[in-house]
Amino acid sequence: MYFKLAVRNAKRQIQNYLIYFMTVALTVALLFAINNIICSGRLDIFVDRGESAKASLQILVVTISMIVAFVLGYATSFLLKQRKREFGTYLTLGMNRRDILMIFLAETAVICTIALGAGLAAGAFFFQGLMAVMMKLLEMEFSIAAYSAEGLLRTVLLTGGIFLLASAASAVYLKRVSIYDLIHGEKKVEAKIRHPGAWFFVTMVSFIALVSCGILFWRKMDTALRGGTVDGVEFLLAGFFLSVVFLHMGMARSIVFLLLRRPKFKSRGANTFLLRQLSGSLSANSLMFGCLALLMCLAVAGANLSFIQKAGQEEALSLAYPYDIMYYSNKYEWEGEIPLAEAEALIEEYAGIERKLSWRIYESGRQDFYSRTSWYEERMAPDDSFMTLSDFNMLMEPLGVEPAALDGQFMIVCNDPKAAQPDWTDMVWEQGERSYSFHSCRTDYPKLTYLYFYVVVPDEAVEGLKCVEESRAYITGEHRFDGPGLRQALWRLFLSDGKDGEEMSELKVHAFEIREYARQEENNVSAILVVGALFASVVFLLLAMAILALKTLSALGEDKRRYEILFRLGAGERERTGALFRQTFSFFLLPFVLPMCMSIPVAAFGVHLMRLEQMEAAAETVPLIAGIVAAVMALLYLLYYTAAWLIARRTVVR
Repeated sequence: MYFKLAVRNAKRQIQNYLIYFMTVALTVALLFAINNIICSGRLDIFVDRGESAKASLQILVVTISMIVAFVLGYATSFLLKQRKREFGTYLTLGMNRRDILMIFLAETAVICTIALGAGLAAGAFFFQGLMAVMMKLLEMEFSIAAYSAEGLLRTVLLTGGIFLLASAASAVYLKRVSIYDLIHGEKKVEAKIRHPGAWFFVTMVSFIALVSCGILFWRKMDTALRGGTVDGVEFLLAGFFLSVVFLHMGMARSIVFLLLRRPKFKSRGANTFLLRQLSGSLSANSLMFGCLALLMCLAVAGANLSFIQKAGQEEALSLAYPYDIMYYSNKYEWEGEIPLAEAEALIEEYAGIERKLSWRIYESGRQDFYSRTSWYEERMAPDDSFMTLSDFNMLMEPLGVEPAALDGQFMIVCNDPKAAQPDWTDMVWEQGERSYSFHSCRTDYPKLTYLYFYVVVPDEAVEGLKCVEESRAYITGEHRFDGPGLRQALWRLFLSDGKDGEEMSELKVHAFEIREYARQEENNVSAILVVGALFASVVFLLLAMAILALKTLSALGEDKRRYEILFRLGAGERERTGALFRQTFSFFLLPFVLPMCMSIPVAAFGVHLMRLEQMEAAAETVPLIAGIVAAVMALLYLLYYTAAWLIARRTVVR
């Protein structure tokens, strides 16, 4: 009997369940897609340390599922409150609370089951889309991925768990609410806004604090990227979060007050009626607006930054690994010698060697240059390191970099921005009977050593200095090869030497910097980071939009009564429809504007970051990334608002 009644009620209440259905279906689709990625055999094949990637994604899925359960718990409570009068009547007629709860849970179970089926069908396409993104990030050819029975089972179990947790909120509400509140709850009058002038002041202060925190955060990040030390970033982030929340609370509690002070505006059409409608709803939901705006800001920033990180990856690799393979003979201290001939034979086997370049690093035994650095007193500094001008230009020529000319001076080349902070301009370096003055300090050259900085000097300046390193750079015939395989082969070579243990073999492997290995490692990280950020961001946006839509519909019963009064006062259907549209659109738009605008400073920061790292090509793609993220966000907004608007118009305006 309960099931038949539940099915009948679900059909009758289909418009109230539409938002709930959309949210459950889209969430199930995303869960199905991410669970299939986790359970896919391709993750172990394509992504190095696949188990670690799986663990990270599983933690993310469980965390997101708990958040979804909380939001859907709110949604089920909303649906229950929408039918207070109906359930109150049931109690009055003799039904007990357990019977009503069973009927309601059966209704939501029917909706969830249908949404589960629709979500799994949509998830099949979402999964292929996410796999296409992952294959693109891993620079592999896309092919249709097989679905996993384990992924399907995990999705069904997670959906069931979410439904049970969400249902608990309804059970608690129905247990505590009185029959009087169920029957007469819709007649409660919303509290009047108190001290709107003070809330306007809060709005202005919060806006100033928001902008100030953003500017200071930008400056601190810029300082950090240039090698400086920063502190207090966590306080700026906390200030930003609080500013977002209080900005929206203040706006919600003061914006109607400001508009009502404009006689021309409020006397136009049904504007006074509209402002009275918005006054109570905005005030009652002010904290919710702040929390949702903050949630959407984080979603926008996370999605943008994950793609920006990927956009700059290739150019960052070109700067950090200018050659296909580089060997540093003195990068670490180890016992014995590296069998370089055997190692080069392995490089030839895996990638082929087209050209081999050798260069030397010298030390003076003094610390004339390091003594000028800010960290000199903090820890034991190494001796100053030097490279001859001929070796430097020989290494720059294949990279297409213009050769340097020193004219009897020295040039400091920094691999770490921190090393460029000291003032070298007045320094004169004495070596033997010669003196060398300062030429320049450069941070834009490709990385040729693992040192913080080194000094490029004329060739004759190294006479009498100790050669501490004879390193090599290899230009390979194949630029795309099995980098992890080569690294593993080198490790086995050093281990088979008989003298080295696993730890020492690993240390010797690090003397070889293999760009293709680093690229594949970075691709692995980017793939997991981007897919995880996409999943979390879209789910957060879905939940935020669902709450907004449900809140928009929560007062339809009272709105219907008020719009009927407006009709009796002579307002036509067009005027009432326009007023309702402006009311719902304003309510929906308030927490959405700031997250959309967040794309602009995030994109600007991304461009600044890329240009600071001399990544011009990546900088050009950042605005496109921000535009795509904003477009997806706007699409979700339109989807949910359209559904809420159609339901509201059908219910309120006749």
